[in-house]
Amino acid sequence: MSIVNKRIVFAVLLLFLLAQCITLVSAQKAITAWTNKSTYNPGEPGTLYIAFYNTRDSAITVKKIVVTFENWRAFKDGKWEGNATIEVNKALAGKEVYSTKMDFTVPTDGRAVDTPVQIEVHTEEAGVISLPGDKLLIRVSETPLYMVQILNLLTVHVVLMIVCTIIIAAIIFLSTRRPKAVWVEEEKEKSE
Repeated sequence: MSIVNKRIVFAVLLLFLLAQCITLVSAQKAITAWTNKSTYNPGEPGTLYIAFYNTRDSAITVKKIVVTFENWRAFKDGKWEGNATIEVNKALAGKEVYSTKMDFTVPTDGRAVDTPVQIEVHTEEAGVISLPGDKLLIRVSETPLYMVQILNLLTVHVVLMIVCTIIIAAIIFLSTRRPKAVWVEEEKEKSE
């Protein structure tokens, strides 16, 4: 290959790579989601914020948003828990954003563990657009057993300190009190 052909091939490859980089930079996520806290305790309520961006130039109709908390799913008391559906039925113009939020509560039973969240936006024109479960993770903190024992120990320690302080104050008060002086007439000596 001649030098001119090598330069043309190099220029074409460079333009191709540049075009790929521009496409990656200009590409935006269709679904973005976040929570109001980074970590939750079992039984604690939280809020999940969801933003859907219509990446198309044409309008689309968002029918519903399905949210699935993967590790919290269970059939309990005759119904399924761990997933929710938000009915939307809204038309979005090209490049328009739809935002919503939903409240959730971390389970208090054995399902209170970290869970990935999968979000699916159902549209008429584009079908189902999803945010994979590995993109959003809700973290659940667990109080270690020894922390409960330390808290109990500190509570007993404080109660004992208060009781001991009251006992010491009573001892000091009683020891500094003088007995009431009683005047007794001295008996006269019978020496008379």
